[in-house]
Amino acid sequence: MQIRQEAKQAVRYGAVGVLNTVITAVVYYLLRKIDFSVDGANLISYEAGFLNSYVWNRLWVFQSHQRDWRKEGVVFWIGAHICWALQWLAFRLLLQFLPEAWAYGLGMCVYPVLNYLFNRFVTFQKNKNA
Repeated sequence: MQIRQEAKQAVRYGAVGVLNTVITAVVYYLLRKIDFSVDGANLISYEAGFLNSYVWNRLWVFQSHQRDWRKEGVVFWIGAHICWALQWLAFRLLLQFLPEAWAYGLGMCVYPVLNYLFNRFVTFQKNKNA
């Protein structure tokens, strides 16, 4: 039964991740079109995804029942930024070898894995059986 719950949670996380990816990529593209810097567009686009991600992960993926959503939100935000920083490092490294679109796309692969692990075992750890 636990494996089934884990699989259900992973599928939901993946669905939220697809939506986050679309939001993040669209915001990045629009900001770059109006001449935002690569790094500024990267950070702002991820911030848009963070907000969407917290809402859906709290309510649907991990089904959090924590009363203090602000504290939980701060932990989520810290974890998201740690994972973003690691993604950003990968993105900047990849920019040395690949065109911007490829570097951005491949860099985006780093974030969801790390972020899922952080949320599963830190942010929403009290909801493991959700």
